[in-house]
Amino acid sequence: MKIFEKIKQILDQANLKYFVKHHEPVYTSEQAAKIRGDKLKQGAKAIIIKTNGNFVLIVISGEKKINSKKLKKILKSKDLNFAGSDKLRDLGLESGNVPPFGSILGLKTYVDKSLLENEEISFNAGSLTDSITMKLEDYLKIEKPFVDDFS
Repeated sequence: MKIFEKIKQILDQANLKYFVKHHEPVYTSEQAAKIRGDKLKQGAKAIIIKTNGNFVLIVISGEKKINSKKLKKILKSKDLNFAGSDKLRDLGLESGNVPPFGSILGLKTYVDKSLLENEEISFNAGSLTDSITMKLEDYLKIEKPFVDDFS
């Protein structure tokens, strides 16, 4: 089952309301916000990071950048590396379509508090051409991420 279908299945099983938008391929948070008609800060930018020999999922507002010093302290790590294309491919993903659901990927999820400023979030759902918009409250309830300040 494709990641997009897994996400929809989880949301449907929890009886959560969400919206799907099919669009042309997007590769950046800016492109995604524009094509969705959203504010950039509403985008849940998801990045897979390797730290201490393990991979974790980092989710941050589309308008923010990771503060590596803060994130290293939170993760108790000296080094942070972005997952390469091989790791993404192993997970059935590619750069630009990582969803904010580490639980689906077998990864611990860390959410930056900048995302909490939104009532709704939007994200590429394992696809460059399919986005989901849902209530932030529902996302936090389903994913149960670790929330901290690393932007």
